[in-house]
Amino acid sequence: MSDNNSVVWHRDAKGARKRNVRIETIGNTFLFFENQWRSEAYHFGDLVYRGLTGGAHVFGLDDGIKARPHWQLGFTGDPPAELRGALPKYTPPMLSGVGMLIIAFLCLGIVYFGSPHIWV
Repeated sequence: MSDNNSVVWHRDAKGARKRNVRIETIGNTFLFFENQWRSEAYHFGDLVYRGLTGGAHVFGLDDGIKARPHWQLGFTGDPPAELRGALPKYTPPMLSGVGMLIIAFLCLGIVYFGSPHIWV
């Protein structure tokens, strides 16, 4: 991978340490490389978009393994062009935090004004 605008990092489920890594792709799988360390192979189909955190696009594993809930792959900046087709699409949330707050107040208003104690 060669993209000067993006820093690729990985955080596994074992520790909180963020590693700057290099990604190598083999078909529909990828591996991380860092110095003398190499990860196991992961499938692009197992990745889910977790959102934008601290200016980084963060992906997680959705492979059904409960022991790895904190596994993360992040791209500070835009992901490299070679990976954009293989990564899951960025789906913005349907409702932002402000939208959820408005819905919550509307529901509270409906319950409050619809309750019988108001009309007695």
